[in-house]
Amino acid sequence: MTVYSVYEPPAKAQDLAERAEGVAFVKEGFAWVAFLVPLLWLIYHRMWIELVVLFLIYVVMQLAIGTDSQAQVLVVWASFAIAVLFAFVANDLRTASLERRGYRFAGAVSGRDRNEAERIFFNAWLPQQERARRDPPPPSLPHRGGDVRARPERGEGEEVIGLFPQP
Repeated sequence: MTVYSVYEPPAKAQDLAERAEGVAFVKEGFAWVAFLVPLLWLIYHRMWIELVVLFLIYVVMQLAIGTDSQAQVLVVWASFAIAVLFAFVANDLRTASLERRGYRFAGAVSGRDRNEAERIFFNAWLPQQERARRDPPPPSLPHRGGDVRARPERGEGEEVIGLFPQP
């Protein structure tokens, strides 16, 4: 089973289908594509800050180690080590990038593959969104110094808690 973290986009579109399209699923664990082509993976996910930092790490490493043949062998092994390390933290960096862009954590879901995880998530998420759209938000309480509602006449809109009316 693969575990995915689910993030909702910051702008709440009125259309539920648009909101569902913007939901991001981030796989937990090792990212194989990020291991094989880390710079392209960062470009694909529009993680510009991380792209610049990783590129600078590769450039500084090349300049620091040198250009002779033995140094190039060391550069290859160091690049391999950086790629492995990056692949382990790539999805965590992606969640941090989504949160920087205003996405909020909506939950975690697991499935055999991404399609199953999406199906499970949306089967639970869509009814909640429909219910939230149907039910109006609860009325806000009056502020002490500001807008205070007029007290209704006795018997009008009176709420009872247990056996006693609300003061």
